[in-house]
Amino acid sequence: MRVLPGGGVMSQENLTMALSTPGARLDEGLVSPPNTTSSRRRAHSRSPGRLRWPGLAALSLALLAGCAGSTGAAPAKDPAQGAAPEQQEPFDLEKALSREAGELPAREIRAGAWSARALAAEAPKIVEKEKLVSVAIPIGTDSHVECFVYNTMLDSGEVIRQFVELLEPGKVEIARIVPWEISVHRDSPAVFLQALYSVPTGGGKAAGLLKIAMHADKSHPVACLHDELGYLATFERLAKGIFDSFEAKDALPAPEYTETLILRADKMPIGFETNELIKEAGGQRRWFSRSTSLLPRDARTLEIEDEASNVLLDAQGRIKAGLWVEMAGGKANHRMELSQKAGSQYEYAGEVEGKRVQGSFTAPGKSGLASPVSIASELARLMKDKGPFDVKQQEYEPGMDPTKPTEVRYARDPSGAVTVSFLTMRLTGALAPDGRPEAFEISAGPPRLTLQRAHSRGKL
Repeated sequence: MRVLPGGGVMSQENLTMALSTPGARLDEGLVSPPNTTSSRRRAHSRSPGRLRWPGLAALSLALLAGCAGSTGAAPAKDPAQGAAPEQQEPFDLEKALSREAGELPAREIRAGAWSARALAAEAPKIVEKEKLVSVAIPIGTDSHVECFVYNTMLDSGEVIRQFVELLEPGKVEIARIVPWEISVHRDSPAVFLQALYSVPTGGGKAAGLLKIAMHADKSHPVACLHDELGYLATFERLAKGIFDSFEAKDALPAPEYTETLILRADKMPIGFETNELIKEAGGQRRWFSRSTSLLPRDARTLEIEDEASNVLLDAQGRIKAGLWVEMAGGKANHRMELSQKAGSQYEYAGEVEGKRVQGSFTAPGKSGLASPVSIASELARLMKDKGPFDVKQQEYEPGMDPTKPTEVRYARDPSGAVTVSFLTMRLTGALAPDGRPEAFEISAGPPRLTLQRAHSRGKL
């Protein structure tokens, strides 16, 4: 086997086409009601919806069940075996994968209303396009790191899926694909993924390593790629430097509260959920949530799903209206709208797997459906006492059942451990003092699924 000349198979034209594909944006019908504007700022302040952490856990369990419990962590077969012509020196794949660039100085990159700093061997090349800015960053190797800065919100999983699909089946054989890092930068999560692949050539098989980093910033999401064997730590350090140093004059206002939860299968990061409590100009509050799951079906395939939601809250922090969307493969698994009519009466309408769903229900009790904010407030109050507690909440989880509330039970035993139970799901762990999840384990394994709060800022 030999290394591909130039380091990879992905052209600049293909990269630009992938990220220009419609359907990946959260502000084009995914979290905005039908009558809202497509303006980023106005949609941000008007659209309702939400997503909750039990929902992320349930989604991940369902996908893992369909993957026969595999986490994709098993070693992939070495695509180099038997591929190199005899007259060439044996190709050392492990040596190529361990390569790293030397020290790189930080250089400023600037376009429009934003600026950042990138580690680069030479001055990066910046090209401004209609909906994005592309930045080619030389690192002293055969291939540049390519970054794309957008001016509208994106589904992280959908962007990653489109990049991975550029490794066309039949032309490229993926040997291993795995997410290796999820971290938080300026209140927003970033996902790092690598795909080891081979390509048949006249002289045998050629190997490549596609590395992807996607930062889920709401105002200016950034996607970076590098298509060359090795340079994993170099790429991660470069991408994180851009994410941390990024400044935008047109950034959306900071929320009152934000948090990011990270889901892991054993030690592998396989998803995130990021939540925000936003106070509107008129005093109303909304709970805005986004999540992405990247679950290995096997060593060569990922199941990628995105969820987005926005909930309009009443004065008590309960659900007044909302919109929930789940996407996979560029299509909506469900898109449901919910509105409160009177007291505990709600109407819902939308589509589930392409079928129209519409109706109404009355939630148990008189106070209406609980939201993450009202639940956290109640749990924080109960946690001030050291003893056990056991409470049930009526919540709306359209991914489980869009036609009625889901009852979720929160209980603390004498040892202090907290259990969250709904349907057949059970999570055990600890709550933070504000009533939000701190660290939980999902009873399903193997693999061992854990959900942990990686970042929080502000107060509920």
